[in-house]
Amino acid sequence: MKLSQRESRLLLVLVLVAAAFGLRFLFGLLGGSGGAPGAPRVESAGPTTGRTAAGRFGRGARGATAIPDQVVALELEQLTIQPRDLTVGRDPFRFGPLPPPPPPPGPTAEELERRRREEEERLRRLAEQRALDAIPRPPEVTVVYLGSFGPSARRVAVFADAGRDKLYNALEGDILEGKFIVDRIGYESVDLKFVGFPDAPAKRLAIGG
Repeated sequence: MKLSQRESRLLLVLVLVAAAFGLRFLFGLLGGSGGAPGAPRVESAGPTTGRTAAGRFGRGARGATAIPDQVVALELEQLTIQPRDLTVGRDPFRFGPLPPPPPPPGPTAEELERRRREEEERLRRLAEQRALDAIPRPPEVTVVYLGSFGPSARRVAVFADAGRDKLYNALEGDILEGKFIVDRIGYESVDLKFVGFPDAPAKRLAIGG
């Protein structure tokens, strides 16, 4: 199996660490046996206790390093640097959330004056419309002129209601549906005036309208 460049470097580091631990262990054994070969070995007067052994290889000897009894597996994925979420424009030397943006500038004097004039114009138009709506107006014509018959001196106009369910025969001066006055009857049109609105202009209806 071919190793990548990164895995090869990690393997080399592990080999160097293992070699260092092996040399330390070897020097520890040589020191415990009295030094180099051929040198006189000094025996302890008393029996070797657990404290002496601990002082040689354990915590008793100040500055001595204990030999690990297990090898921890190296997690390669932990060596990968995880990128942090950075906000565009954020100061990396400043912690905490970004301060709120400053409020937008207020309207200028010219803009305030323009708004005031627009509001006055809107109120004026609203008052005019309300005044016009309060003026009584003639009702909408809801009859249909169908034509006329009879002599010219006494012609009879024929009307129908909006749903064309009822027919009305009317002479000049007759009132239809309590709202419309037959003012003049022509051959192809008729003029209607309105009850209660003597000054309102007449409404001319053609045949079919």
